[in-house]
Amino acid sequence: MNINTQLEKLYHVHWNNFLENGDKLKSAQPANPLLIKVNEEEYLQSDLKIMIFGQETWGWHKYSTSIQDGMNGYEKFFVNKNFYDGYKKSVFWQGFNYFKKELDSNFKDKKITYIWNNISKIGRNDGKTGVTPDIRKLERESFNVIKDEIMILKPDIVIFFTGGRDGDLKFNFEDISFENIKIENSKIAKRKYKPSSIVISKFLPIKSVRLYHPSYFGGFNYVKQDAINYLLKWWIFIISKIC
Repeated sequence: MNINTQLEKLYHVHWNNFLENGDKLKSAQPANPLLIKVNEEEYLQSDLKIMIFGQETWGWHKYSTSIQDGMNGYEKFFVNKNFYDGYKKSVFWQGFNYFKKELDSNFKDKKITYIWNNISKIGRNDGKTGVTPDIRKLERESFNVIKDEIMILKPDIVIFFTGGRDGDLKFNFEDISFENIKIENSKIAKRKYKPSSIVISKFLPIKSVRLYHPSYFGGFNYVKQDAINYLLKWWIFIISKIC
């Protein structure tokens, strides 16, 4: 069974329950869930698969849009790069592209595929940001798919731009723990910002990191290079062992 078929089957398992309970919400109406679709050939041929979490999905397709339409919408937007107006001004996508540029430039001889995901699969559909308690409850009880997505996609690296969303991380990965990335520069080590963290879970690849959301300009900009350096050192170590 190919990857997209596995993802579609996963979403289908939860779909009716999601719609039934979503119809009962009396607060902000949910948007459609963020449903992933990949370029199968490109993905399977990749040397390195990197999943980056972040960017709210508010207004992401009308509620109750079909699974196929949702997956095709993801493909059109992200895989085929048919981005919205103002995409380049988005602080999340600026952060995403910073990591992409750094990793691509250091692994020029490797085929790298990126996957966009979000720790909240369901956003609001009323033009407002944030996730209401009812929508978070709806996702947790009716559309808890993130762990299974990772099992299907098997990324080599996962990067969380999630800031203070540790509660959502712990819900999705119940055994999760965090370890600060060591900072070699003593001057930088004294800064007021918390360092990037290594994310440890049996459900995640060995090298997963969490740092501030790019919208927190100071924190994100101070720690982003720590995360990059950590991932580069790990990959160089792996390559040296293989060769």
